[in-house]
Amino acid sequence: MDDSKKLLADYPVNAAEYFAAITHAATELYISMHVLDLEDQTAFPIKSNEFIDKFMKCGGTLQESLTNIMVNLACPESVETIKNFTILSTLPERMKNANVISEIFHGKIHGWSKAIFVRIGDEKPLRRVLYLVENVNAQMTKLEQEKELLEQNRKQQNMINALMNGYASVVSVDFVTEKVEVFRINDRPKNALGLTKEPPPFKAFAEKYINTAVLEEDRDRLRKVIDESYIKEYLQVGGSLSKIFHNDLGQYVEMKIVRTGEETAVFGFTDKNNEITEINDKIYRDSLTQVMNRKFFDEKIASCNCQAVVMADIDFFKEVNDHHGHQCGDIALTAVASILSSSVRNLDRVVRYGGDEFLIMFKGITHEVLKVRLEQMRALAEKIKLQDYPNVQLTMSFGGTFGDGTVSDMLSFADKALYVSKKKRNCVTLVPFEGKK
Repeated sequence: MDDSKKLLADYPVNAAEYFAAITHAATELYISMHVLDLEDQTAFPIKSNEFIDKFMKCGGTLQESLTNIMVNLACPESVETIKNFTILSTLPERMKNANVISEIFHGKIHGWSKAIFVRIGDEKPLRRVLYLVENVNAQMTKLEQEKELLEQNRKQQNMINALMNGYASVVSVDFVTEKVEVFRINDRPKNALGLTKEPPPFKAFAEKYINTAVLEEDRDRLRKVIDESYIKEYLQVGGSLSKIFHNDLGQYVEMKIVRTGEETAVFGFTDKNNEITEINDKIYRDSLTQVMNRKFFDEKIASCNCQAVVMADIDFFKEVNDHHGHQCGDIALTAVASILSSSVRNLDRVVRYGGDEFLIMFKGITHEVLKVRLEQMRALAEKIKLQDYPNVQLTMSFGGTFGDGTVSDMLSFADKALYVSKKKRNCVTLVPFEGKK
């Protein structure tokens, strides 16, 4: 007994009921199902209804019957499409390299539907096909919803691209769900945040970014600006604001916030280091020595927190100017400034405070390292050889204070330490910072 007969013998119902159940299951999704014989020009219905039967019988030929059904099933805007699809004379050519072909159309009764031709057997030329009409309204509705969602996303992306043109990293935030969506991000913040999967909620995302990618002195200021309550208070929907801060390397970064909705905002970040450095150079850099000027001290670092402030000047500088001229003095200032600049880190600042007096601000430095660094600067100053002035011997005196305070509060302690060094010349004096007086 072959497998099919054994199956029927074991099945608790008769074969007719069995195949009826299979046919019902197979045809459940279909509006109609016919086997078409292109040679005999006949149609055998597997699934039909009174509506389809009525129009099937109206045609004189198989083609006329099929066309008649589809014209009456389809909405006016789909009639031409479905008529062309059901032309039987072109079917062998259209199915030459395909076992199944289909066409979506809009029906009067069932909404979105699909007409399908399925090859039966391997006969050549093509003789028998299964012709089905399937209700795909649910699938098409879902597809339309997906298309609408994609269109909304596209519009949102275009809007964000327009708002954030030129920004290397862009994220959107929904304050209700705290969901963060990353549109684009460059390597530095990506690595700092460890973004290998879906971003964490906004507050955790923002805190991690601030603590890993932002210079410590700018963190509190940035934390205040990106807070949800601050954005809602100071930004209307459609409004924007920009802030400049330093990344963990001390480079300038611009952050732009756009409030895109009542509960949504977009954040953009881009490197501004070269642009702002160029502007700052024009405003805050001393043209002679190329270190920062007094204006930079007054406007940018006087209120900054640091761990050490040092004052330094050239010993007997007035005699250098008086005996060798101001041109020699300028060369000496430039040489000294070069030594100071090359001896500090990106986080530190060298300022020409006035005349031959320089101020150096150090961040995150220990007392031991500071002392060694200043002694190195002093020793390097002794070795300076001025072009065209071989007989000029330069030395420098350094006075500094170590602790934790603002530059302006620590300045008077450093100034007093320098006064002590000036009594000896060519030496370093360090005193502890005892707090604001």
